[in-house]
Amino acid sequence: MKYLKSMVAIAVLPLLATTQVNAKEVSAEDAAKELANPNTAFASLTFKNQFKSMEDGREISHTLFQPTLPFMLDDGDKVIFRPAVPIVYDNGNGESGIGDLGFDLVYAPKAEDPTDLLAYGMVGSLPIGNSDIGAGEVTAVGPALFVGKFVGKGKTLVGAYTSHLESVDEGDLGEAGEMSITSSQLMYINIGDGGWAYGSAPKIEYNHNAEDEKLTLPVNFTISKTTIIAGRPWKFGLDLDYYVQKDEDFGPDYMVTFSITPVVENMFNTWLHQ
Repeated sequence: MKYLKSMVAIAVLPLLATTQVNAKEVSAEDAAKELANPNTAFASLTFKNQFKSMEDGREISHTLFQPTLPFMLDDGDKVIFRPAVPIVYDNGNGESGIGDLGFDLVYAPKAEDPTDLLAYGMVGSLPIGNSDIGAGEVTAVGPALFVGKFVGKGKTLVGAYTSHLESVDEGDLGEAGEMSITSSQLMYINIGDGGWAYGSAPKIEYNHNAEDEKLTLPVNFTISKTTIIAGRPWKFGLDLDYYVQKDEDFGPDYMVTFSITPVVENMFNTWLHQ
């Protein structure tokens, strides 16, 4: 467990080292709207603490560490990089370890209408994980597209982030490691007063290689509160997913996610603009 604690410590260090986001004040409501937007200009560190209950009675717990690093271009466009590393405490069989590195890298052009949202690019998975939890073998890449819009006087976000992962190297797994998964996260998020946000953002997946039960379909409810602490926006969120369609052998019955997202200074972006 020592290396797990080390990974958590490494993840927390950038947060402790950062200063305030901006000299100017930002309201909790404006910060909540910006953090709900996948094309956000805010750099942040998200810790998603997830608990899954499986069909066979197993319970899985892990933390997904996912920074968001937007790079602002001179013309107002953005390049956004989001890596994600799972830290698995219990995979349901008593094993723990670091999972494979997932990421998305997208280009978000500035729209004439600021309520219109568009981003396109790629997603990927790199085999850096521990074999004890079934990671460390498969390399996968694929395209990604986000289309969205703020409606209702800019108070409601509707959109869909769709991507496809296709394995290009299965390591020693051979055909058993082949991956072909299309996913789409649908979004309907209402921005309330005082930094509150609520709605639904289910992530639907279709596994093209599965023999049966190719579709994973959750019913999702999400609620979050963004507040300003020491000049920095912090977002605290709760997601509940109940899976009405899933693989009976590997899919969860339900998942609970508690997330913490502090906004941080994007040192890489600052360095590029010096």
